[in-house]
Amino acid sequence: MTSSGLPAYAEDEMVKEPGETMSNNQQQIAYHEIDQRRPADTATGVLWVAIPYTTPELTLEALRHAGAGTDLNVQISLVDIQVVPFPCPLDQPLIDRKFSEGRLRNLFAQTNLAGTTGIVYARDRLEGYRQALAPASLVILATRKHWWRTREQKLARSLQKAGHHVMLLRN
Repeated sequence: MTSSGLPAYAEDEMVKEPGETMSNNQQQIAYHEIDQRRPADTATGVLWVAIPYTTPELTLEALRHAGAGTDLNVQISLVDIQVVPFPCPLDQPLIDRKFSEGRLRNLFAQTNLAGTTGIVYARDRLEGYRQALAPASLVILATRKHWWRTREQKLARSLQKAGHHVMLLRN
């Protein structure tokens, strides 16, 4: 963990020597910002929970379930991955950052929970989650019941394959 709150592996990828070109993977993640990302801390008894932003309704449902554990000293981090199309530079996304931050803070206000928000700009959604989440993170996702596999179920499966602990809530 570094003083900026980013894990050492994320900060190391963003360091670029003068005259050195960035690799394709580094260009995908070149511009992102996460507030106070920390892994679960067993010494202090803090449980860090990540909630990916999917839709306002489903994200609100996941926040409500995470809020049920307030007795457990749960710290919630709401993460929004913004996919930036290839012609646009990552440091100039199409969606205004203030709008995205306001949308995430509004969700926290509706549940009366405290937490941190993070917005990641990436070329690929899964790559953005890979960079935004610390290894073996606890992730809470809500989804609707359908006979077909939903987008949230596909995301949950991908995150599980990446080594995260996923709690999938079916409404």
